Amino acid sequence: MKKYILPIIIILASIILSIYFYPILPDSMASHWNASGVVDGYSTKLTNVLMFPLIGVGLLGFFILVPNIDPKKKNIKLFEKKFNLFISAMLIFMLLLQLQVFLWNTGTQIPMAFIMPILMGALFIVMAELIKNAKQNYTIGIRTPWTLNSENVWNKTHILGAKLFRISGILSILSAFITEYSFIIVIGSVLISTVIVFVYSYLEHKKEIT
Repeated sequence: MKKYILPIIIILASIILSIYFYPILPDSMASHWNASGVVDGYSTKLTNVLMFPLIGVGLLGFFILVPNIDPKKKNIKLFEKKFNLFISAMLIFMLLLQLQVFLWNTGTQIPMAFIMPILMGALFIVMAELIKNAKQNYTIGIRTPWTLNSENVWNKTHILGAKLFRISGILSILSAFITEYSFIIVIGSVLISTVIVFVYSYLEHKKEIT
């Protein structure tokens, strides 16, 4: 249980944030922004103050439960510290997003097209660190039919994947300073990285069987 202290603290911070902002939030809140950072969706105050803590609880529950039913759960133990770091990073991402939404709706409107690339880029960099250390499992990592079939293909693919996701993270953060292109850069870099590692894992698989 000790290893989940930080995630629990982050979730408690999310609850405190909701309680603090509840009296000053408008009844109808901006809750969705398009690719240009323009508000295009609204929801109730109650929905927003409940949503973020509940997502945090759901994420933590998922990351506690699923690894324990993974057929290769022993492998997850081998990179448990990095896995727990990723859980905390996901929850911090949600906490900072919650703060951004609440600040926006109370008058401090930092552009979403600036904030989101930075948050997502930082998360990609943490993901890269996790990917680099991940051992073969069915819960988290680059899970193609070929990486799951071969530990060697898994390891090679994850070495490449870590480099690509780190680059995607850096590009995403830098794109915050060219907001008109930030959405394209963030999504484009991740899609390209995903396609590359998918194809690479297949090619490495073909090498093994020929």
